Amino acid sequence: MRFLRVFLGTLLLLGACSSSSSDEGDAVDVTIDTFNVALAGRFIPYEAERRQPLADAIAEVDSDIVCLQEVWTQADKELIRDMAVGNFPYSVLFETALDTPVNDDTDQMGEVPPTPTTVPCPDTEAPEGGVTIADQMNTAVDCVVEFCSTDDGYTESTSCAGKNCTLDVLPLLNGDAQQQRCYACIATQLPTSKLADIGTNCTTVVDQDLAFEGQNGVMILSRYPLSNAENWVIPGTWNQRVIIRATATLPNEATLDMYCNHLTPIFDDLTYPYTGQYGNDNLGAAGWESEQYLQAQKLIAFVQDRSGDSPAVILGDLNAGRAYPAQDISEEGADTLSLLEATFPAALASDYEPLCTFCADNPLTDTASSVWIDHILLNGLTSDATQSTVRTFDDAVVPVGGDELVPLSDHYGLRSVIRVP
Repeated sequence: MRFLRVFLGTLLLLGACSSSSSDEGDAVDVTIDTFNVALAGRFIPYEAERRQPLADAIAEVDSDIVCLQEVWTQADKELIRDMAVGNFPYSVLFETALDTPVNDDTDQMGEVPPTPTTVPCPDTEAPEGGVTIADQMNTAVDCVVEFCSTDDGYTESTSCAGKNCTLDVLPLLNGDAQQQRCYACIATQLPTSKLADIGTNCTTVVDQDLAFEGQNGVMILSRYPLSNAENWVIPGTWNQRVIIRATATLPNEATLDMYCNHLTPIFDDLTYPYTGQYGNDNLGAAGWESEQYLQAQKLIAFVQDRSGDSPAVILGDLNAGRAYPAQDISEEGADTLSLLEATFPAALASDYEPLCTFCADNPLTDTASSVWIDHILLNGLTSDATQSTVRTFDDAVVPVGGDELVPLSDHYGLRSVIRVP
């Protein structure tokens, strides 16, 4: 059963807002934000401490339209929506589940991969013999219970599990495709599920392959009325991937289509094996990269089908960016970004200096390389329409014990002011 909820405001905000009419006829300047907020359970540190400050900061942001990513639970979506309703009376968010169908489910060859019919961790003998895959799963989960369990039965953190239980998951991690699928089932549930439930879910639920019970993580907030809300589900491994679309009606009566999305990351760590069906027969990092590139192709096709040449903004955490050695910014998924920017020019002011948005000096990250992977792109507008660009939410403002402060998220945000005729 598919669960969808669309929240659209019914009041038109006529008072103070950050957009202003320009000197060019009836054009209007629209301030657009993208921000990955990292409300991802125990994947990212200090979620409980960051939650309310995040909601407060978003509610007070001086922008017109905001695309958020990694708001992985419905409760967090509703908290942010309700806190922000004074500045952003219009919002779009959809609820999805493990069995939400994919709208565009073809692979690189135009074929639809077969749907799995087995549970992730079946009670069948492992290829090396002696134990079953379910037994291997129980060994791994028992280790997490012993070393990383909280008083209420959750994992302390995914980093604790990785530090203490690597040897216990190796039989799954180094096994065949079924064993790796079982490993993925454990890994995707650790951030939010009770440890006692993981074994049951992975041995009884056929489609238990997505984190956060199949919820998507994106939502749109707007000062302006939104219409044509649509949730377009695309293939995603380990996480539900969707493109949320909505049309904003601006004060000059012009319309601006919004496409808020979050593409698959490219994992190059052995603890993140590619277990999906959209890797173009590639394994490891190459599989994740192939899936991301396919998602970008589907994003382009979706925008072209819905918006044509009409003004639109495509934004979110694309998990793709070019290297800028002078700024210590590394490459990640550069082919994906090149593909997108060949169709959608970047909404960057001409004087904007590259800055990382997922940065090694952010204490909430565990990355050694800084990357610029959060972007704002344009359709039906040229890059000259961008009036200014700044990085946002990059201050350490959340107290987490003693004198220590951390940023609101493991990502920093990006904001551009775009002139729409």
